[in-house]
Amino acid sequence: MFVCKKCKEPMYVLSSEMRGSTLRLNCQCLKGHKGKRDLSRYQADSMGLEIFKSLFTCTECGSTMSLIHSDLGRKDTDEIFLCPIHGVIPKRIPSYYHNAVIAARDTTNNGTSILDSLKCPKCGQMFSTHDIEEKKGVMIFKYQCPIGHKDLRYVPTDAHPAILKTTFKRLIHCEQCGLLCKILDTSTKGDIARIEVLCPVHGKTRKDMPAKHSWMIEKIAEAVSEGSIVRSMLNCTECSSNLSIRSIEIDRDKYKLKCSCPNGHTREMIQPLELDEEAIDAIVAGVLKCNECDLVTDILSTKPTGSLVEIELVCPIHQVMKKGVTGNLYKHIEQREPQIDKMETVEKSLKCEKCPAIVRIKDTKVKDQVVELKVECRNGHSSERYISRTAEYKELLRYYMQLYECYKCHSCRDLLRIEDADEKAEVFLFCDQHKDSNLVIPSEHKEEVRDAFLQTKSLRDLEILADKIQQTKRACEYQMDAKADAAEMLEIVKNVIGQHSVLHVDEKTDSKTGLEAWYYGKALNGDEYVVIGSASKENLSLRISIASNNEKKLEVMLAEMRENLREVLLRIQTKSEDSAPQKISCPQCNAGLAKRALPGETITCDHCGIPLHFG
Repeated sequence: MFVCKKCKEPMYVLSSEMRGSTLRLNCQCLKGHKGKRDLSRYQADSMGLEIFKSLFTCTECGSTMSLIHSDLGRKDTDEIFLCPIHGVIPKRIPSYYHNAVIAARDTTNNGTSILDSLKCPKCGQMFSTHDIEEKKGVMIFKYQCPIGHKDLRYVPTDAHPAILKTTFKRLIHCEQCGLLCKILDTSTKGDIARIEVLCPVHGKTRKDMPAKHSWMIEKIAEAVSEGSIVRSMLNCTECSSNLSIRSIEIDRDKYKLKCSCPNGHTREMIQPLELDEEAIDAIVAGVLKCNECDLVTDILSTKPTGSLVEIELVCPIHQVMKKGVTGNLYKHIEQREPQIDKMETVEKSLKCEKCPAIVRIKDTKVKDQVVELKVECRNGHSSERYISRTAEYKELLRYYMQLYECYKCHSCRDLLRIEDADEKAEVFLFCDQHKDSNLVIPSEHKEEVRDAFLQTKSLRDLEILADKIQQTKRACEYQMDAKADAAEMLEIVKNVIGQHSVLHVDEKTDSKTGLEAWYYGKALNGDEYVVIGSASKENLSLRISIASNNEKKLEVMLAEMRENLREVLLRIQTKSEDSAPQKISCPQCNAGLAKRALPGETITCDHCGIPLHFG
């Protein structure tokens, strides 16, 4: 409301007093500049809520304070505020405006400031609670961060239960490392409750708190799972990076975990042999994490070595690494690893390490278990990426899509063909500006490379392609019932086309053929197919047409689609009539017909040779 004349920052009310018919406000900005503002009684009455709302801002730190007590006098009232950082702060105002302060209290939110105060102002790390005291409606938290900075924080006892729960939860974190601890025991003596907690790194410690609030710690303990403890362990206390588990051994009756972060900080941790499913998931994620970055690795091979299993892993950026785990934990890794979605890792690995640009594949090198990709971004930064030869189909598909943008001119590259070469396969690509190029892939990746090329096609590409390559002279076409829905009939056509090795690209509406679905396919030898399925309400027709540069294969594919669509339509017609198909005979010679016809279809009687048209 008021602005400092020196720094133009907002000013907040420290106190106020009446001087005749004028309300004098003593103000201060967050930079320490003080000033006075005078308002008439009429102005103060009309703006009371806005004026006295600024009483709730601490002028030392800018935190929103809580009103914990009002000492109401005949002339003046001492309003007692509580700052979460600076504690109790009294402010005096005329008693006449006490109701305005109460109204302002209901419109302020002090929860955000309380939660923000849980971070150490010197290093930014979260505080852990050492002890809690309660004095005159104020909870005093003695905090310490993992680096060793100590401080006090203040919370009103009548704060929202969710706020109290969050602040009390810091009691079960280790003061030395910040890790989530396990509660071993809670004992009460008088007004004090003593909580014994176990840190996975620093062992046991005891903490005190008011006994009347100990029930909240018990509720928090019930909600804290072993999995959440393990996840909190896998954060480096020195730099807050995620930790990778390098090895797991059994030390007497516990697991010993040796961990490290990408910045080189190491840590050893202990976990019990009996772990819940959530904790096992967290440990599996830690083992599969790369030692040098946050990417998820792929398992290449395993080898038993004594009581441990040595796992060979590959990171898309940092190559091959080895880790050792116990045999029983490896069983969990083997079971869970296929269920982990690694597409986020794939997308991250396709970004250049030096700039935000996406990389393109220049060349490939096939090794025993890994495919090495030579990549380059638009800014000329070159590097390598490494993918497992046994990676999931969708992961390989995404990597190989980067083949089809030329790394030199960034225009689209065409796939000419894929040829077998011993145990490998050779991919032939074509760029309009840089002509032919070829590279080697594992033979088992041929379909992934081909399917990745299909993913690069758009509807406009297919329209141009259909005009260039040979169009079929005949199309598969049937009549559609006048009551049928065109969209539903198109779905039937799409299901028939989808049984072949073609990719659905897009759909559109044509003025002549109605609703259209466009498909694209490419054989490994280079043959291309554009398949168009359509359903027209206006023409009452279903149609499948194919364009290809191989007339022979085109006719075979069209014949299969024609017969499949015919069978589906016959089944639909039979169900709609709600009766079994009757024997159909030739009206000329009464001989049985070989097959049933659809409306609009013409067939020839095998006995007398007369063409029969069904209406």
